[in-house]
Amino acid sequence: MVGILSMMLMIVVHRKANCQDPLVNNISDLRSLLVTLQTWEAQHADHPAQAGLRRVATELETVLVAKSTSPPPPMALPASSSSGSAAVERGSLRSLAVGGTQCFVAPKAEFWGEPVVWGPEHHTPDAAECCAACRAHQLAAARGGLDAGVNSTACNTWVYCGNQERCGPHYRECWLKHQQTIPPPEARASSGNNANSIWTSGVVYDSDEWLKQYDSRATLTLHFELGDVVVRLLPELAPASVRELRRMAALLALEGTGCDGCKLYRSEVNFLVQGVIRHPGAYVATPRRPNPPQKKVMERGLACWAGGMGGPDWFVNLIDQSGFGDDHLCWGKIEDMSLMDAIVKLPTKPKAKPNEMTFLAQELRFNMTLS
Repeated sequence: MVGILSMMLMIVVHRKANCQDPLVNNISDLRSLLVTLQTWEAQHADHPAQAGLRRVATELETVLVAKSTSPPPPMALPASSSSGSAAVERGSLRSLAVGGTQCFVAPKAEFWGEPVVWGPEHHTPDAAECCAACRAHQLAAARGGLDAGVNSTACNTWVYCGNQERCGPHYRECWLKHQQTIPPPEARASSGNNANSIWTSGVVYDSDEWLKQYDSRATLTLHFELGDVVVRLLPELAPASVRELRRMAALLALEGTGCDGCKLYRSEVNFLVQGVIRHPGAYVATPRRPNPPQKKVMERGLACWAGGMGGPDWFVNLIDQSGFGDDHLCWGKIEDMSLMDAIVKLPTKPKAKPNEMTFLAQELRFNMTLS
């Protein structure tokens, strides 16, 4: 069979050099050769060599089918755990660079959908790279780089098998799929969930449109080890800030890792408690102006951005005061101030001068949820 294929390829090379037949010029690999043979067979049904063309085309098709269904050779594994960690880190960095924070993961779940790239012929070193591949497929479709141009069916769902022992021949398969209706973020883990599943699945949203469902959430709860603080959001005073805070809390809930840079670090008796809201992939800072006019009297319990800026440093006002005027943009109101009053009484760091700012001896980290 190999000899027949070699002879056919030699004939093709010769004809491409000496023949202007456009069918010949389209031959670039074995699959395009098969298409050409089948086309010749259809166009020359009465030719004496038609039976031979059919036999060769059938044999070539058998070889290609066997090639496409046979398992690919195993991928080389990292030489050591340290290099494995480096590979995982590279994959994670690439997924963030390509897919941003849109790679939402559901372990032990196999999401269904129309395959656009089949797993047996599409391997990635880890789930992060599989997610990045899905996002890259979306971008290729948007550029018109796939088979149907900008009308191509693009990936929005990926399925990956990363446990070598359990996955067996499916190890490192990365399936790219398309769902007509993507499950809501809260339901992604239950869609296709199976405690015994070997697969990890994820969804790549092509925009932040899915966040609109959180626009009606009116309460932001800050979760400390000492207890919870409930903040009523004030979109009438800081619409852009409230939008970004809702987005951040929604992302934190989906990632399930907690806020990496949310903490309180400063306390001033009869004045304020101050902190910062920061997390990789979510940035709450917005322009200070334009925004609606602020309250003439800064009430006790108002949560505002610090320094006359639009974030990410913020403070909770402890007393009613009018000295700030319109300087600070306020985005929330805390009705129950008992925990904030308790935080002011916590130990603080020594100060070299009495008029220096007062910093907590131990910073207080918190997470955020919407309701």
